Amino acid sequence: MSLLCCPRCKGSLTVSSDSFGCAQCDAAYPTVLGIPDFRVYADPLISIADDFRKAEKLEAQAASLSFSELVRYYWSLPTFPDTPPDLRQHFIDHVLSDEARVATYIGNVGQGFAFLDVGCGTAALTTAASARFDVAVGCDVAFRWLIVARKRLQEAGRAVNLVCCCADYLPFKDDVFDTVASVSLLEHVSDAAAVVRESGRVLKARGQFFCLTTNRFSLAPEPHVRVWGVGFLPRAWMARYVRFRRGLAYEKKRPLSYFELRRLVRAAGLGAIRASLPRVTALDLRGRSRLERLGARILNALADHPRPARPCVLVAPVIQLTAEKGNTYSPSDGAARP
Repeated sequence: MSLLCCPRCKGSLTVSSDSFGCAQCDAAYPTVLGIPDFRVYADPLISIADDFRKAEKLEAQAASLSFSELVRYYWSLPTFPDTPPDLRQHFIDHVLSDEARVATYIGNVGQGFAFLDVGCGTAALTTAASARFDVAVGCDVAFRWLIVARKRLQEAGRAVNLVCCCADYLPFKDDVFDTVASVSLLEHVSDAAAVVRESGRVLKARGQFFCLTTNRFSLAPEPHVRVWGVGFLPRAWMARYVRFRRGLAYEKKRPLSYFELRRLVRAAGLGAIRASLPRVTALDLRGRSRLERLGARILNALADHPRPARPCVLVAPVIQLTAEKGNTYSPSDGAARP
């Protein structure tokens, strides 16, 4: 309660056994299956009613299934549009290997009192950060995924601090988090600038923003559809190209380039920007082509040498970036200044 506010007007909340309320804008936010729902609008991929129905199915299985079994059960449920079997397995493998992936960048999130994972998904980063912060909060617009996230946190013996909300309408007060992280989120939102601004708003002065997002100009295949070269096309052509190559819909995805992301971060009042190369784990390379495995080895070797690796940030599979609130000069501008 000390961190929460109304996502619309940022006013104070009252709490009851099954909801939160805001007297200032006369809004009410329900608590469903033990998780507060502060959404201003629905997940673009699914209606709120269907999201709750899917969450109820997951909750009914959660007590008897392990986390990994619950993830597999999730992907046994229907999706719209339908997900091909190879991509379903790819997504399952990705979730179950998240802990190894998080271990490669957890050092970038720092430590302190309060941490926020925006777009937490199944809460792999939230779980890891809970060992570094007194309070670690995960939030996501997908209510159904928070049921899976709760199972991960419970198995790890961590406190469950999960909130359903929109990333551009965060239900948190100004200046309360030491670190805000956004992993695999910005490529899925319609207004990335608003998400970055909200992340900056809830950060304390000198707080740290950590972002990891799909790189539009990556030399690797687009990870959501496994198609090469998507980002190098004009945005208006991307969906048609993906449908031509794989017969899949390419909706609600807008990967950013490094320069686009840097502009958004600086416009949000964040500076001292540092970009670094991600590390590719052995689990990420399972089933990959020989060319992809070679590229990963080169990427990992360059990650140990920041200066020569700097140009590679522009074409790496993901952009990994940190910035600081209240420090509006990036290293490329010279010495960082308040």
